[in-house]
Amino acid sequence: MVRRLFLILTILFQPVIGWADQRVLVLGDSNTWGSNASGPRHGDVVRWGRVVDAALPTVVVIEEGRIGRRSDLNFEYPVNPKTDPLPELVRRHLPLDLVVVMLGTNDLQSGLNRTPQQVAASAVSLGQLIQTAQINVLLVVPPPLHHPEDGALGHLFNTRSAVLSRQLAPAYRAAAQRANLSVFDAGQVSVADGRDGVHLTAGTHRRLGVAIAHRVETLLAQGK
Repeated sequence: MVRRLFLILTILFQPVIGWADQRVLVLGDSNTWGSNASGPRHGDVVRWGRVVDAALPTVVVIEEGRIGRRSDLNFEYPVNPKTDPLPELVRRHLPLDLVVVMLGTNDLQSGLNRTPQQVAASAVSLGQLIQTAQINVLLVVPPPLHHPEDGALGHLFNTRSAVLSRQLAPAYRAAAQRANLSVFDAGQVSVADGRDGVHLTAGTHRRLGVAIAHRVETLLAQGK
């Protein structure tokens, strides 16, 4: 009888135990998806989102990376945090304690003619929209490009794209400060060192993941 009662209680409380872990969504582009300029997609032990997950045992990290994704979610205009609904790509992963947003690289494609300030404002608008759902946000400035004009994606990214990528950090910091968003500059620990000058090597994924894990751990502990 006691054993039967124990089994019933175990089944009843199992979902609660499963929800005890904190849930973090990493939202990004091909450098979150794991594109590899020198071969197939980076594996589960390599991608920076999985590195964050491995570094934080009590945190469940969900990857939401898509090749070509921009800070405007490819709608050609920034999201409006006052009127737009929470994007489905975030809503389907609820509940969430934190969303890490690393977008902006594809905004620098030469045909879009966007300034660092426009890219930063668009990324911050997305962060603000996520915050309306009472979810904390960490905005990550993407790694600077490295001579992309010489690589396989030279038809999309030129020398000016690389120059602008190095100007994103101050633009993101200024815009994030006005919006009261936490920000981390990936350029402090990484650069787009893949063969195409846009994507990341395995070693850079690991360094970036370790650095972001520290920020995630701090923000979750602070509850913001």
